[in-house]
Amino acid sequence: MGAGLAGLAAGLELTRAGHQVTIFEASDGPGGRVRTDAVDGHRLDRGFQILLSAYPEAQSFLDYAALDLRSFSPGAMVRIGSGFHRVGDPLREPIKLIDTLRAPIGSPVDKAKIVAFRQAVRKGELADLWQRPETTALERLRSAGFSDNMIERFMRPLFSGITLDPELSGSSRVLEFVFRMLSAGNAAVPSSGMGAIADQMARNLPDGALRLSSPVRSVSANEVAIDDGETVAADHVIVATDMTEATRLANIEDRGWRGVTSVWFAADEPPIQEPVLVLNGTGGGPINSMAVMSQVSSAYAPPTASTIVVSAPTIAPGLADALQSQLVDWFGAAAKDWRTLRVDEIERAQPAHPVGHERSGAYQSADGVWICGDHARDASINGALGSGRAVATALIDAQKA
Repeated sequence: MGAGLAGLAAGLELTRAGHQVTIFEASDGPGGRVRTDAVDGHRLDRGFQILLSAYPEAQSFLDYAALDLRSFSPGAMVRIGSGFHRVGDPLREPIKLIDTLRAPIGSPVDKAKIVAFRQAVRKGELADLWQRPETTALERLRSAGFSDNMIERFMRPLFSGITLDPELSGSSRVLEFVFRMLSAGNAAVPSSGMGAIADQMARNLPDGALRLSSPVRSVSANEVAIDDGETVAADHVIVATDMTEATRLANIEDRGWRGVTSVWFAADEPPIQEPVLVLNGTGGGPINSMAVMSQVSSAYAPPTASTIVVSAPTIAPGLADALQSQLVDWFGAAAKDWRTLRVDEIERAQPAHPVGHERSGAYQSADGVWICGDHARDASINGALGSGRAVATALIDAQKA
């Protein structure tokens, strides 16, 4: 139950193995935290989200061609002082090498160390990475030899935007995994928005397997009780919800969440012409990252407009106004006229992944309920999909035993 990415993955795996499944979803559509809404002709994801195309689980479950993936340019544009500086990936964008070397972000030694760090995280099998010695993300960057300037101006805003961990206090393994994925593929979105991922998976389920607007009151090992009073018997029950809901239903540990505020704007003209992630390397102000999503995919905006999203890995009173004020400082008075389409304050955006988290992927509660989700593996699309696959495999193996 639960039609987030983990629940959809579990349902697809079980269906492929010949099992009949029913997925109960409380909301009016699949996707959980990965959905897209239409607002005044603009497409708005629920918070700023990206798909890293190198995710192995995503490659297994998704048809990238059908999703019509649109990629961000490698690297980033970083705000330093009163200007923007382009930092590229010299292995994929040799033409950006001079700009990258000139950018006041770290030293030439730092930039060489990025290449060495890239080689280190890509060494060996992916499964081996999750068994490496573990410390915090910040300590891992320091042990790799990066200067404070490089960490503060580039690494911290980059990984804060992806992991919502501005202190870089989470697991070094997550940091290495993200950097490996960024090095091996592209940051991308489906042309019609991130919600297309779940929509595609849901279409591959058998007719009638997905029951929307069906919130669950309680579960046991062999029964699901729906809020409307219906009870449904089952051979097995999987709780594939977010961590807090899984705590309510199956009494698991709630490790806490990382939140985010994302503000979506409509503008007459794009402030940046390139499909590139913009990072705040100034060390001041609330902005962490920004993107002109209509430059990444034109479907994000009507023909005569642009769609812009700006994010901060926190939730606070007045933050949306503060974000726009900093945009005015960056782009001038024109940003005052950007129309706010929506403010997303998402308290449960990503489950925390502290040092020492046991990355099981799937497990069974004491009373026999199966559990999966990104909280059971790692807080990523890959983690959610992999956890769904893991619980389906564990359940099938248990039946064979």
